[in-house]
Amino acid sequence: MTGRFRKALHDNWISILTVLALIAGWQIAGMLSPTSPLRESPIVPPWEFIFGRALIGLSDYWRIDLWAPVPQFGGQQTLLGAVLAIGFHSALTLFRLIAGLCLGAIVGTLLGLALSWSEPVRRLLAPTLHLVRMIPLLALVPLFQFWFGSSNMSAIGFVGYGVGVIYLVATVNAVSNVPSRYVEAARTMGASKLRTYRTVIVPAILPELFSSIFLTLGLAWSAVIGAEFIGVESGIGRMIIWSDYFSNTGRMALITLIILGYAMISFALVARLQAWVLRWLPQQGQSRGRAVARGGAAAEKRQKK
Repeated sequence: MTGRFRKALHDNWISILTVLALIAGWQIAGMLSPTSPLRESPIVPPWEFIFGRALIGLSDYWRIDLWAPVPQFGGQQTLLGAVLAIGFHSALTLFRLIAGLCLGAIVGTLLGLALSWSEPVRRLLAPTLHLVRMIPLLALVPLFQFWFGSSNMSAIGFVGYGVGVIYLVATVNAVSNVPSRYVEAARTMGASKLRTYRTVIVPAILPELFSSIFLTLGLAWSAVIGAEFIGVESGIGRMIIWSDYFSNTGRMALITLIILGYAMISFALVARLQAWVLRWLPQQGQSRGRAVARGGAAAEKRQKK
C-alpha cells in the first residue's frame, strides 16, 4: 500500500503541487481582499471562514424537526444540523441525477438503435430529433417546470432529455462505425438481423458508448443543478440559490466544493464501472508485454540454434 502511495505521488506530483498552489492562492486572496460590509459575505472567503462559520450556517437548510434543532423554527445552528442538511439535499440531487442519467441513456440508446435499424424510421424521425437536440438546454428548464411542476419528475425529465440527445447521436455514430465485415460474417453464418444486433453490433458499440458517459455525466451535473436553480425547491442547487439570496459567499463556495467532490467521485465510479463492463476487451499494455516476451523467447531460441 505504501509503495502504491509513493508511486502515485511520484506520478502526479505536478498535479498535487498545482492543487496546493491553488489552495494557497485562494487563502492569500482571502486575506488580502477588501473587507465586505456584510458580515456573512467576505469578497473572497478564506478557508477558515468556509469550513467554520459557513459550514455551521448550512444548518439553516435543515427543515425537519428531528435529530437537530431547526433554525427556521428558532433553533440554534449546529454542526449536526449542517451535516444533516448536506446529506438530505445531496441525496435528493443524486437521486435526480442517477434517475435522469438512466432514463436518458436508455431512451437515447434505444432511439439511436431504432434509427440505425430501419431506413424509414431514420427518415421519419432523424430530422425532428436532430432539430430538438439543437435547442439550448437551459432554455427548456421553464418549459419542463410548466409541464411537470416543481417536482422530482421535472428535474429527472430535464436531465434525461439532456443526456438522451447525446446518447442518440453517439449510438447512431457508433453503429455506423462498426466494421461491415462483422455484420457480413454474422449474416453469412445465418444470424437474423435481431441476433446480429444483439450479439455483434451492441457489444461492438459499447466501448464508444462508454466514452460518451464521461461527457454526459458532466452535462448531467450541469442539468440537475440548473433544474434545481430554477424550478425545484430542494437539492444542492437550491442551497446555492438560498445562499445567494443573503450573499453568503462562504456557503456558496462550500457548496461548490461539495458539488466538485461529488462530481469527482462519480467520474471515478464510472471509470471503475467501465473497466468492469469492458473487461473482455484486450489490455493493450498486457498484450504488448506478452508480444515483447514472445519476441525475446524467439530470439533466445535462435541464438541457441
